[in-house]
Amino acid sequence: MPNFQYDVVGSFLRPEEIKNAREAYRKGEISYQQLRDIEDVEITKLVDNEVKHGLKRVTDGEFRRRWWHLDWSTNAFAGYDTVHLDRVINGQNHHIELGYVSNEIKYCPNNKEIKDYDFLKKLADERGVEAKKSISGPNMLLIDEIFQCGHNVHAYYGEDMDKLLSDIAKAYQEAFKDLYAHGCRFVQVDDTSWTYLIDERFKMKVQMTGHTVEEAIEWFVKVTNMSLENKPEGMTIATHFCKGNFKGKGMWNGLYDSIANGVKRLNYDVFFVEYDDERSGSFDPWKNFPEGKTFVVGLISTKNPVLEDKSLLRERFAEAKNIITDDLALSPQCGFASVEEGNDLTQDEQWAKIDLLVEMGKELVK
Repeated sequence: MPNFQYDVVGSFLRPEEIKNAREAYRKGEISYQQLRDIEDVEITKLVDNEVKHGLKRVTDGEFRRRWWHLDWSTNAFAGYDTVHLDRVINGQNHHIELGYVSNEIKYCPNNKEIKDYDFLKKLADERGVEAKKSISGPNMLLIDEIFQCGHNVHAYYGEDMDKLLSDIAKAYQEAFKDLYAHGCRFVQVDDTSWTYLIDERFKMKVQMTGHTVEEAIEWFVKVTNMSLENKPEGMTIATHFCKGNFKGKGMWNGLYDSIANGVKRLNYDVFFVEYDDERSGSFDPWKNFPEGKTFVVGLISTKNPVLEDKSLLRERFAEAKNIITDDLALSPQCGFASVEEGNDLTQDEQWAKIDLLVEMGKELVK
């Protein structure tokens, strides 16, 4: 188990060089290898900045991804595809991409995401820090298959829930082993599907399928813990969830009360949870948190440029420690760019948030 004071969730604002290169690649103006070369340069700069600003565990900022979850799932698994749709989100029109299960889920060894990790690990090793891999979680596949097939996509597995859960779990077990073989010892599994289940709109969607939220919670627990079976020795596997971070905007509303008991049954080592504003509610749902687990409280917001008040951070952290566990660490509530457009901050404002994280993490966690 890691004994750490602070950590980031994973994604960083894309520099203009990345945005321009990806647009040029989409237009056919540069080759894929030229895009990779530019990404390599910018990821190297990012890692140098992470180290400079005091991070001991670094990521590649998800600079090679369009979406935080779809890129992992489409690259790592056969049987998972996407569809493009126009949707209204928070009153604005957006062109979005949704994932769905199109065939039997199987892991693809040594895929692009593994190669991306190899590049990051080399950079981290040269700088004496740890490389962290962030991936989307098993429930993201599960929820796509069961609840998000309303866009004329046939659910591949039908009613065969046992087969669906088993295939997803096996694919994740193989993914963890592959990452381990490439030297990865810290994986963060992002699984925001948990917070879908606290939102009244999504609860209605569940009920329309003929299932209950309670059934969904049991499926989530089962497929997650099956995925974590036979975890490689020496690998720390964390999870993270928040209430949405689409260009800095939340997606789901509600409190953690209805899902906390299910989450506490998961066999993860570390839990990153959003707590950056009043939408998160109190820490009470996390009473009786399992011993031997680390709770990383996400008190610093990546959704806006305003630096948090240090005295308030001290107060909230002490409150969390009193209610949840002594094994507490500090983090932002989410990444700075869950999608490539990023949140409404500048690069300087982003790094000011990181500096605050490092300063307060060192102070609060002894």
